Amino acid sequence: MIIFSCSALHSAVNFSQVTGLALWMPNCPVAMLRPPPQVKGGVTEDDILSFLPDVNSTCRVLMTLEMLVCLPLQVPLCHYNEAIFADGAHRRLVEEVQAQLAAISKDIVKRNSRLELPYPYLCPSHIENSVASDLIRQQQLLITGVKIHQTIIITIN
Repeated sequence: MIIFSCSALHSAVNFSQVTGLALWMPNCPVAMLRPPPQVKGGVTEDDILSFLPDVNSTCRVLMTLEMLVCLPLQVPLCHYNEAIFADGAHRRLVEEVQAQLAAISKDIVKRNSRLELPYPYLCPSHIENSVASDLIRQQQLLITGVKIHQTIIITIN
């Protein structure tokens, strides 16, 4: 369960955050500026607009989400930057698991090709080896993201 939570589950939750209609702010507002209505059916378009955050807040959150989740994988599942499984027996086991994951990925890609709304988030080829590699990537992008954020805010204002 721990290995699943630190690899597949994390990737599925993290990378699916900004797909589809989640980038449309009324579907996923970063904040509500007023309490939700207490009576059903009495909400006007102006009321809905008054609940939503301002453009600057929205752009900051969307830029951050896009930067964090729409990046290529650094270390795919069951691949390692370090030679920690270098001896023969361990290396063969890792290669066997990698082959099984490749077969699973192929099956998922084939199945998704027939779906109107594919679900690629638990496909092994889309899963980081661990949350650690994802966190390292996010730390490396932090400075770049701050600079992009400043540029967006200056442009909007």
